[in-house]
Amino acid sequence: MARCRRCILTSVPAHQGTDELGPAANEGPTKVERTVEVERAPEDEGSITPLAIGFVVIALLLAFLVAALTDLHMARRELQSVADSAALAASDSFEPAPGGEPGLVFSPPAAKRAAGRYVAAVPTPQGLHNVRLNADVDGEHSVVIRLRAGYTPSLLSPFVPDLLELHATAYARGSLRIN
Repeated sequence: MARCRRCILTSVPAHQGTDELGPAANEGPTKVERTVEVERAPEDEGSITPLAIGFVVIALLLAFLVAALTDLHMARRELQSVADSAALAASDSFEPAPGGEPGLVFSPPAAKRAAGRYVAAVPTPQGLHNVRLNADVDGEHSVVIRLRAGYTPSLLSPFVPDLLELHATAYARGSLRIN
């Protein structure tokens, strides 16, 4: 580490009054010059512009990532909402139980038709495309609806047409109450 030395020349007034030099020291305003050495740190030379540009780039990438993840989360919630509503529509596709006992029976083809009618009637959420439906019966009293859709983030849509596939599963249970 290099240090620079700088010499400073200062003027100090001579002593006024009497002292050990005698009366000759008081004869006029004479000045005594002395040299003082001062050590100073080297001056920093450079620029913080590259550092500032780097921080701005990192901040913009972080903001882009947060926006893309928020968009993904909202698309997933919208797909889940459509799946829940389709499951409710499919739960209305029950058939009476065979035999003399009261009850409900679900069939996969009827559940798929009812859920398909609902999904076709509802507008597809933005960013989701190629929605595929799968309906199944879980036991005798429940319907399971599975939706799959291709998802393209709105910020990346010009660059990546089919980036992710989202899945949503919804269950609906039908029951019959007899009083």
